[in-house]
Amino acid sequence: MKRLLLVLILLGGLGTGGYYFVHGRLPWVAQSPEELQVAALRAELDLVRQQWKQAGRAATFGMDTGTITDTPLAKLEQLEGALADLEPRLTDARARNQASQLHRDIAAFKGSMR
Repeated sequence: MKRLLLVLILLGGLGTGGYYFVHGRLPWVAQSPEELQVAALRAELDLVRQQWKQAGRAATFGMDTGTITDTPLAKLEQLEGALADLEPRLTDARARNQASQLHRDIAAFKGSMR
């Protein structure tokens, strides 16, 4: 009985640790609305990255990528504007940290686009 209890506690701890490793927060801690807004902007950046990779693959096959690359570039500019509007209004420290990390990720992505 003691072994079963020990195994259950160990599995619960491993599950909680795995969740924290994947999501960066504990399962019972809810995200603030500001953090959700920053997470939505990060999801948009991931979409832009995916579209840019697809345009790069299309270019390797000799396709004209003029119109294909315009969409991710326009979305990236829109994303930067939305982040610039959101950053001054953030009051939560975690949301501000996530927004500054997103800003650095956008700058790194723009640097790798060239």
